[in-house]
Amino acid sequence: MNEERKQLFRKVNELIDKKKNELLKSLPNIHEIEDGIIIRSFYGWNNCEENHEIKYKKIPNINKPEESVYFYYFPKGSVLETKERKHINCITCLTGNIEINVNNEIHNLKAYNKILLGHNNFGCKILENTYIITTNLE
Repeated sequence: MNEERKQLFRKVNELIDKKKNELLKSLPNIHEIEDGIIIRSFYGWNNCEENHEIKYKKIPNINKPEESVYFYYFPKGSVLETKERKHINCITCLTGNIEINVNNEIHNLKAYNKILLGHNNFGCKILENTYIITTNLE
């Protein structure tokens, strides 16, 4: 009888651990920015086709609907290969650190900095958890 109880307890503990891990995965991500903390669950956000860890949300421009504005979250270590991205010409970094390669020139963009790329063929490496806003206006 003791061995049966031990097996039953093991099984119950395994089920508890499994459910606990499932619940922990559903908790929102917490990201710290220079002047506060953002708790972000990414509910309703889209996943980037190149890397599903990258999240984005389109921001509609009421006065100029042809403008593409996106709000992105890039986790540390993400890499986007160099290619054309028609919806991105200008990048504003809200928090984090991103290394952008444009025409084999490396630009390091940190919190509260903006860069006009000049064209939309580029790649990047993410050095810290990073939030950016991109536009296609010149």
